[in-house]
Amino acid sequence: MQCDCGQKFKFDVEPVNNQMPFPVTCPVCGADGTSKANGLLKAQAAAPPVPVAVATGAAPAQLRISATAPPVATAPPPPRMPTTAGVARPAMAGARVAAKDSSGPTNLGLGALGALIGAGVGSGLMYGFFALTDIRFPLMGTGVGLLTGLGARILFRGTDSALGAISGGVAAVAVIGTLYVMYGEFPIMSIISVLVSISFAYKLAS
Repeated sequence: MQCDCGQKFKFDVEPVNNQMPFPVTCPVCGADGTSKANGLLKAQAAAPPVPVAVATGAAPAQLRISATAPPVATAPPPPRMPTTAGVARPAMAGARVAAKDSSGPTNLGLGALGALIGAGVGSGLMYGFFALTDIRFPLMGTGVGLLTGLGARILFRGTDSALGAISGGVAAVAVIGTLYVMYGEFPIMSIISVLVSISFAYKLAS
């Protein structure tokens, strides 16, 4: 299906009464796509079945007709009832992979460039705040991680585990370098800010 933002994604589902057994959201913009998915399921259920020709009556004695037996109808499997969120995770994971595949060509180099740009913007804002207010606020390093992961994701046009690792490394170097310039040394207590920044950058890009 295609989200209103233009992103295409797909997922496997066992419908319950022609309805989604769990909510589905766009992996890019997060918009709720459950109602649209329900509409697709109803449209598929309303499609007329393909007619199957079945020979009737006795064939004339002078004709020899060779025909295979009609397929034996089997009972459909019982509908799968929605359980815990663990059932929805595989479908959403498949939608996430499909989202990256359907977004067009990706480039790990562009993703790394996006991470560098985001880290540069975040470090500039962090140091600019210090220069204007003379206030050292180490937790601003989390913003550097957010901008790093977001920049990598935008230029890469998707997400990837390798891109997440690159973004985490870039965010760590950017935060440590900015804190060193602000303090004249790296304060050991700021390691928490560095770890949170790495976590944010990795999750956004991967």
